[in-house]
Amino acid sequence: MKFFTNKIRYSILVGLAAYGTYKLIFDIIGIGFTLQNCHLSSEGTIAMICYLFGLS
Repeated sequence: MKFFTNKIRYSILVGLAAYGTYKLIFDIIGIGFTLQNCHLSSEGTIAMICYLFGLS
């Protein structure tokens, strides 16, 4: 039974790591897209990101 429990635990950890990597990649893509379109928006989080990168 211990082997089965460890296998489930590692499967959950691998799943969380894969999800985190997936989410991080799409966040980076989203920030890149936002930086290309700074001139289209001047409100909220997009404006802050543009300001931080000096594109406002």
